[in-house]
Amino acid sequence: MDVHSKIAELLRMLWRRFLSLTKRKRSSQNDFLEAGDFFGLEDIRPIGNLRGDLITNKAGRGVLRARYQGQDVKVYEAFSAEQALFIAAVSSSLPDMFPSVLELRGAWVIAEWVEGAPLKGDIEAQQEHVLRRIHALPLSDLPPAGFCYLRDFILPRYQRAAALAGDPSSLDDCLSAVESDNDPKIIMHPDVSPDNLLCMPDGRVVCIDNELLCTGRMPLLDLCNALRPLSLVGRKRLAQNWFANVMPTREVVDRLAQAWIMREAGAGFIRGDMKLCQSLCIARRENAARCLPFEYCDSNRSHE
Repeated sequence: MDVHSKIAELLRMLWRRFLSLTKRKRSSQNDFLEAGDFFGLEDIRPIGNLRGDLITNKAGRGVLRARYQGQDVKVYEAFSAEQALFIAAVSSSLPDMFPSVLELRGAWVIAEWVEGAPLKGDIEAQQEHVLRRIHALPLSDLPPAGFCYLRDFILPRYQRAAALAGDPSSLDDCLSAVESDNDPKIIMHPDVSPDNLLCMPDGRVVCIDNELLCTGRMPLLDLCNALRPLSLVGRKRLAQNWFANVMPTREVVDRLAQAWIMREAGAGFIRGDMKLCQSLCIARRENAARCLPFEYCDSNRSHE
């Protein structure tokens, strides 16, 4: 088979795959619509994925759009009933920045559906502002988080891949490589990307995807997640703003780099990108800081 024939066959295969996924998604949506009133929810439909009839997001949790008591709502599944209470409390503490939580049903959160425009202007400055406000929220006024981004999300994915590489590190070993009890615990939001921030008609910026809200000791891990979807220019701009007055110590950066590699290696493994996963597992034992999404200069030894 010549090159042109191979390309044509590949295109036909991709087209068949696209038609199959489209058919499955439409069938799934029709099934939801035919369900009628489902525990008080109407007009239920899956959102946020392109995987046919699945209603789950990338974290494996349910995410739906529906009508509830006459209004559009987002219905999503926290990692635990305790985390659902935490999400509701954070949302109530920053009502101008989070959708209102209308009801909790165990780990399920029913929140208002927010319509807004994409961010404009200095997008990186708006990301920074949102993260700074979340990190500054007092923990004393909030219930237990019920979820740890590192312990419950990043590390289990990484451990599955690392075991294949002959690295059977325990959960506690992985945590000790990235966290220190000397770091203060804060509220973390690992998903403050531009796509998850909407500009409202009154100028407010609202954060719409909050399933990963938790507490932790690594504000810079939130920063790395915020940097990840940006262009190189955007990454440089946000990093410069964040570190305008002080740079973290080398020790903090080294622990952050370990956490970031675990995050990226686990994500690569879940996507089936075994080559990336393998290279990152190896990078943990070498110059890990070069894998961070920002350039680190350790000439300033001040701690953030």
